[in-house]
Amino acid sequence: MPKKIAYRYRTLLFAFIMSASTAMIVSGIIIFTHAKSHAHFIAQWLGAFITAWPIVFVAILIIAPQVNKLLNLIVENR
Repeated sequence: MPKKIAYRYRTLLFAFIMSASTAMIVSGIIIFTHAKSHAHFIAQWLGAFITAWPIVFVAILIIAPQVNKLLNLIVENR
């Protein structure tokens, strides 16, 4: 069994994976629906993704803890 990553990196890894997924999906949909030509779709998509990913990554790192605090206030415990 491969060694697992330390728990202290959980939040960072969550933000990394979530931001990559979100930026990839959103940038792809926006480029696809607004492109005049789909011939250069991949190149345009990658450019948009590379721009969006760091922004989404930082946003998740900042926003996710606040959302969790809010949810702790409005959702009952198990």
